[in-house]
Amino acid sequence: MNNKYSGFTLIETVLAFAAETFVIGLGVGVLFMVTEMRIKEYRGSYLCSSYSRLSEQFRTDLHAATTSQLENNSLRLTFPNDEELVYSIEQAEFPEQPVLRRNKMYANKKIATETYILPDHSVAWFVSDKDAGLIALNIWTQPVDRRSQILVTMPKKEDFNPFTREIAGQDKIGIDPRYAGNWRTIIGKIKNGL
Repeated sequence: MNNKYSGFTLIETVLAFAAETFVIGLGVGVLFMVTEMRIKEYRGSYLCSSYSRLSEQFRTDLHAATTSQLENNSLRLTFPNDEELVYSIEQAEFPEQPVLRRNKMYANKKIATETYILPDHSVAWFVSDKDAGLIALNIWTQPVDRRSQILVTMPKKEDFNPFTREIAGQDKIGIDPRYAGNWRTIIGKIKNGL
């Protein structure tokens, strides 16, 4: 005997909804992972181009400067035309993300500012070698896991020689050679010495 009413049973409907929910959840998860990978890829390429621009600008400024003065987290460069550049390392409004500002000054007034965003969980500082007329900008990015837990602590700044890229007392610090790529050092020379 044929049933006049064709349709779905309650169990078939519930199973269809469960399958659709599973497929939609899987799709959202894949979409989230792809978006996260694209953001990391974009940030990586942005940091790479930022490092490149910063390296070129820093070396050009050092070569054109006549004198330099290191202060706590800043470097003041003076030029023959009474202009000054102040490179300063500051903490941004986001936690654990420092920025490097390049302030162009004339007669103690700020004319222009450029900001370079440094990687999350990084520490930056300036070092000078007065005998050779060299100045180095060091950037150490602490490796972190997915929960933002720091995997390797930074060596002491005084134990790191940026001009030879050696770490004094490496066995005491316990730095892992796998994280050697977390150092960025930009070295430039003042034309007329320090």
